[in-house]
Amino acid sequence: MTESQELTLDELVEEFEFLGDWGEQCRYLIELGEQLPDLPESEKIEAYRVVGCLSRVWLVPEPRTDHEHVWFHAKSDGRLVDGLIVIVSLLFNGKSPTEILETDVRVPFKKLGLESHLAMQRRNGLQAMVERVRDLARTVASARPAGESHKLPADQSAGWPSNPATLSTQVPVAVMSPGQVRTEPNVAPTRAFDVMAARGQFPALQHVNPAGLPIVYLDSASSSQKPQVVIDKETEVYEQYYANAYRGVYRFGDRVSQELEAVREKVATFIGAESSEEIFFTSGTTMGMNLVANAWGRKFLKAGDEILLTMVEHHANIVPWHWVAEQTGAVVRFAPLAGDGQLDLEQFDKLVTERTRVISITGLSNVLGTITPLEHVSAQARRVGALLVVDGAQSVPHLPIDVVRQHVDFMAFSGHKLYGPSGVGVGYGRRDLLESMDPFLCGGHMISTVSVDGFTLARAPAKFEAGTLPIAQAIALGAAIDYVQALGLDVIHAPEQQVLAYAFEQMSQIDGLKIYGPSIAERGGIIPFTVDGAAAQDIASLLDVHGVCVRHGHHCTMPLHDWLGVPATIRASFGLYNTTADVDALVSGLKSAREILKLT
Repeated sequence: MTESQELTLDELVEEFEFLGDWGEQCRYLIELGEQLPDLPESEKIEAYRVVGCLSRVWLVPEPRTDHEHVWFHAKSDGRLVDGLIVIVSLLFNGKSPTEILETDVRVPFKKLGLESHLAMQRRNGLQAMVERVRDLARTVASARPAGESHKLPADQSAGWPSNPATLSTQVPVAVMSPGQVRTEPNVAPTRAFDVMAARGQFPALQHVNPAGLPIVYLDSASSSQKPQVVIDKETEVYEQYYANAYRGVYRFGDRVSQELEAVREKVATFIGAESSEEIFFTSGTTMGMNLVANAWGRKFLKAGDEILLTMVEHHANIVPWHWVAEQTGAVVRFAPLAGDGQLDLEQFDKLVTERTRVISITGLSNVLGTITPLEHVSAQARRVGALLVVDGAQSVPHLPIDVVRQHVDFMAFSGHKLYGPSGVGVGYGRRDLLESMDPFLCGGHMISTVSVDGFTLARAPAKFEAGTLPIAQAIALGAAIDYVQALGLDVIHAPEQQVLAYAFEQMSQIDGLKIYGPSIAERGGIIPFTVDGAAAQDIASLLDVHGVCVRHGHHCTMPLHDWLGVPATIRASFGLYNTTADVDALVSGLKSAREILKLT
């Protein structure tokens, strides 16, 4: 660097203390950043991008032959960020791997006031730079001659990469316990995730629209795109061994039955169930919620019992309970929301009484993206002996779940939102509850015996799988679960949240655009919005011209939209394959739509 290189960290801290005012400190950071030399265009490449920064930041390693110190140079497209790069350089450049890995950055960051003054997204970006340097330190240390390497965790001992792209995918993630409300990101190092490489595994996203523009798919909350491994698995079933399940002992039939049971085991492990016998296949979340409401509710609910829902629920978690309540005399109650769209916990707790028999709630709102505090809800259910039913359609593809630890009694989710096929879903129920329930549908497979005098039921889960299952789809769902688990929910969640944060920032700058719901810390990758003076359908149609796919309407949540006071919203929702470039296309399309509709 230039003059700023001669600074020491202590001198920088003294300067910050002297300036005092954060505004003056920002101006000083900008002045520091202006001294950073620009990078050649050959180094402003994706391989050197620091994932996790809202601004574009390139951090370029400088491999040295002595393997004793870590050297790098960096630049961003923002002058304030360049100032933060200077701080990272003062902390780490020219230091040994041991010094870097043992440095607690919270101490200098606190002294400089960065933890309190920087917005959360900016702090995340700063931490992303730190984690990139730490990754370089591990790489340099592991390249030392035998007997001289820094002692590293077993999974961090790779040598200096021959392809610099492997350095671009180390991202800080918010590691969440199942159902935990995300309040402050945990930015510990994790496994690598290359968003662009993952995107390349989804064939549909490689196409262009009629105008030659790339497809920007922002409707994953409705249904996700499918990776090639899932498509290949479903094709494999049809091409190599398709047969009906649990019917034949010939090779095809036996193979299909074995494949389905293997998927049942995968699902049980994925959601933390005690046994694969607690897993039953359905056509989707809607069927799963209807099955629970009818097979359990019609048998066990009685007049005066209360079913507690919330205002954010999807119609699939409202209408079945209304229907069952009409038949049994039970009463449906709705827990209100706080002003930002989060569950009003104080009012919720008051509504949980000795009359409450069922609490049925989404894990993540399909409109507002609000993350439900399942631990709190579960504790309230146990307090009064109520059953907890979770609509996992939105949460299961994005957040970890442990049905045993979280005391979930029933849950349903869909394959098509989990990067799997449509037409297949999963139901979970505690074994004792499943055994006590009546079936929802009757026919083949769900029986033990049938005679002219009657029938006897099969045990769960067969009792709830009448007829022919969605065989190829269910088997391919196993490939989708393998795909997600191989990446890691914690790993893919971080880039999704970073895209969400970037979208929040960029969309908030558009005149007349209103975003609904809580802050990004309390929501998943969903942004519902309206544009003043424009119908939701008009905006969605004009975005399609730009190759941007969003959903519009009430999203099967009429009560929620009544609460919001609007008939419809436009919804952008993100998956593991989305990038900030997709957000840029969305924002460009929105600005164009405003011009066409003469809203500017």
